[in-house]
Amino acid sequence: MIFPEFVRNEVNSMKPSGEFFAGLFRRIFNKRKEKVFVIGYHKTGTSSLGKAMLTLGFRVCGSLKEGYGYKDSDKAFPEYLMEQAQPLFDKYDAFQDTPWFLLYKELYYRFPEAKFILTIRDEEKWIKSMQGHFGKNSYPYHDYIYEGSDMFSDSEKYIQVYKQHNSSVREFFKDKPEQLLEINLKEDDKWEKICTFLNVKVPQRDFPHVNKASSRTALGTKIKKFIKKVLYK
Repeated sequence: MIFPEFVRNEVNSMKPSGEFFAGLFRRIFNKRKEKVFVIGYHKTGTSSLGKAMLTLGFRVCGSLKEGYGYKDSDKAFPEYLMEQAQPLFDKYDAFQDTPWFLLYKELYYRFPEAKFILTIRDEEKWIKSMQGHFGKNSYPYHDYIYEGSDMFSDSEKYIQVYKQHNSSVREFFKDKPEQLLEINLKEDDKWEKICTFLNVKVPQRDFPHVNKASSRTALGTKIKKFIKKVLYK
């Protein structure tokens, strides 16, 4: 399926945007040979990187919504999510957002030739971004990741979980460095690093920046969610 974005009941894809149209030629004429998994935590630029992947012609999958029922499953968390994700592997080339970063080991063993991108940022800026974006709302997967703790009263636990993930990823890929790119999207040469890693041509287009705190408003977020609900669900 070359355009999963246009399937009305498809809830996982990043929806058509300027980046999607910029990447149309590459998507149609450049066959992807390997999967790409973004395994940095939320609020490290994963959505921006997802948009960048659209520009490069990838079919990009966002959050695994089919996995939201993990609490009701008798199976182990990774096993259940990989089972739910199976139909998506044929539809998409690149994967970003929760819970893909939790499954990097399972994904590596499932796709041993895949590329993995670890997005990082300063942990103090990360937790402030988390607090500003998620607030005290409840989100799927967060109870599993952070064990039900509060990001305001127990921010140090969140930071520790975040740092431990990054360390574990580095340790896992230490003997296969050609398959892991670690990047801070604040770097000026991010396009060059990403495109070199993926062996693709650098586009003549600014790197996308989405979910920027200064551009978000409560009303804007509500309108965006309403439009998505009407058009895609």
